[in-house]
Amino acid sequence: MLLGLTAIGSALRQVFSRFALLAGGNVTAMVLSIPLLAAVLLLTSFSSSLSFVPLGIAVFVGALPNPASIGLQVLTRDMAYNRSPDLYEQWPGLRRYWRVALKAWLISAGVTALCFLNVAFYVHQAASPTSELRGIAGPLSLLWGLLLVSWLAIHLYVAPLLLAQERPNIVLAYRNALVLTMSRPVASWTIIPIWLALLIFTSATALVTVIGLALAAAIQENALRVLLPTFSPATE
Repeated sequence: MLLGLTAIGSALRQVFSRFALLAGGNVTAMVLSIPLLAAVLLLTSFSSSLSFVPLGIAVFVGALPNPASIGLQVLTRDMAYNRSPDLYEQWPGLRRYWRVALKAWLISAGVTALCFLNVAFYVHQAASPTSELRGIAGPLSLLWGLLLVSWLAIHLYVAPLLLAQERPNIVLAYRNALVLTMSRPVASWTIIPIWLALLIFTSATALVTVIGLALAAAIQENALRVLLPTFSPATE
């Protein structure tokens, strides 16, 4: 738990000490994310609740390895390792990593959408008195919900691991993210609820356009910086 709180504290200090720099990078990332935001708004327009809009933004734009914000991830990585980045360094990072981040995002978005749809389907079946699946729908909705949370949890480390590898490899990043989450459960699950809650809160309050993505990325990078010395995944 102490390692997790250390990572969060370091991220908060870095964000607020370099607020102007990271706010500029955050706004840039949000502008580049307009196609993803439009897709989220389109998909959530079919739901009956507006609460799905900030949830969709938090997950698909903030938590998953968004290719539009991978340059911002590079800035927060430099800060996590006590380097002093300039705003223009966002662009070389974006050019270098956007392709692999896009591939990772497409995989992540597909699995996430599948989990969301199954949760929604079985919750609806459990609530329907005429459903033939009502008897098993409750446990199945819980199972898919746990799978969804577990899947989102490993994304705390996915983008940072892509940057940490000498040659970015999506399969290796996901494998190491899973192993790191499972081998350091106390520290990871100290950070993960706070990370996701901040993404949802900033998405619901529009702070995500100013600082929410940068704050989430800083937490990710500091989490990896603090925990990686205690564990040695393959990063080559």
